[in-house]
Amino acid sequence: MAEAALIDYQERDNWNEFVAGAESATPYHRFEWMEAIEIAYGHKPYPIGVKQEGKIVAVLPLILMEQPLTRKKALVSLPFCDLGGAVGAGAHVELLSKKARELADSLAARELEVRQREGQGMGFDFDTLASEVGNQKVSMILELESGSEKQLAAFKPKLRSQIKKAMKNGCTTELGNNEKLVEDFYHVFSRNMHALGSPVHSKDLFHAICKAFADQAVVAVTYFEGEVAAGGIVLKNGKNAAIPWASSLSEYNRLAPNMLLYWELLAHCADNGITTFDFGRSTFGEGTFRFKKQWGAQPYLLSWKDWMEHNVSGTSAPGRIRPMLESAWRRLPLGLVNVLGPLVRKHIRL
Repeated sequence: MAEAALIDYQERDNWNEFVAGAESATPYHRFEWMEAIEIAYGHKPYPIGVKQEGKIVAVLPLILMEQPLTRKKALVSLPFCDLGGAVGAGAHVELLSKKARELADSLAARELEVRQREGQGMGFDFDTLASEVGNQKVSMILELESGSEKQLAAFKPKLRSQIKKAMKNGCTTELGNNEKLVEDFYHVFSRNMHALGSPVHSKDLFHAICKAFADQAVVAVTYFEGEVAAGGIVLKNGKNAAIPWASSLSEYNRLAPNMLLYWELLAHCADNGITTFDFGRSTFGEGTFRFKKQWGAQPYLLSWKDWMEHNVSGTSAPGRIRPMLESAWRRLPLGLVNVLGPLVRKHIRL
C-alpha cells in the first residue's frame, strides 16, 4: 500500500526522474531548487514523496521558513518562486496533503502555503477578463514552436522588428552557465531591484541555483559595447522551462536589449526540445503582463493557499507603509543595499 514519506537526499535522481516526466511539474519542483535554497539561505527542505515499487510517483517539495524575532514558522511549496505544490495522481495527492499537515503540526508551523496554478488557460478576451480577474496574479505561459525559425515566424511583424532593432543597434547576447555570466546578470539584477526599492537576493543564491541545476540552467546576458545591458536566468525541467528572473538597465532601453535577451532564451528553448515556456508571475493587465502578452503568452490564474486554513494567501493589497519603505530603500547606497538586502530577502517568501 502506497504512503507518503520524507524523501532522502540519496533519492534525488529518483525524484528528478519523476518530476522530469510529469506534465504539471515545473523546474522549481526539481530537487535542485530545495538544495540551492538550503545552501544559500539555510532554510531546511522537507521533500515529501509517494513511492511504488521503489519508484517515486508523486511529490510535494516543502521548505521550512522561520521569521526572525517572532520565530513563527511556515512550510512553503515553494518560496522565492511562483509555483510548487503537489504533483501526482489524485489519490497520491491526498496522501501528500495528509503527510504535509502532519509535518506542519510536528514542526509547530502555523502555515502550510502551497502555490499552484489553474489547469486551464484564460484566453485573451481582455475586457471580459479584466472585469472578472481584476488585479489577481497570473502565470504567463507560451507554447513554443518546434525550432527557433518557426518560433520567429510565429511572432507578429512588430515583435520581430523590435528583436531586429536590438541587433541593428549592436547588442549581442551570450548564453551559458558559468560564474562570469552569473556575476554579469547580478550586476543588472541588483541595480534593478535597488531602483524598484526592493531588497535583493543574495548573489550566493544565484550561484547555488546555477551550480545545482547545471545543464538545466541557462544564464543569458545582453551586452552593448562590452557593457552589461540586460540579463536573465532560465531553468528547465523535461519539456518545460521558466524564467524566474530577468532585468535590464533603463539607460539602455532605447536599444531594446530586453527584447533580444528574451528572444535568445526563447530560441534556445525552442531549439532544445522545450515546448512550454513560463514567463513568470504578473498582475493581470499591468506592465509586465502586457510585455509578456506581446510574445503570445497566455494567462493562467495562480492559486496560493494555506492548507491549514484553506484561505487564498499572497493576494492582499500592499499597505500604505510599503511605498515609504521602497522610497527609503532607493535612497540608500547600492553597495549598502547589496549587503543588507540579502539579510532581509531570505525571510521574504515571494
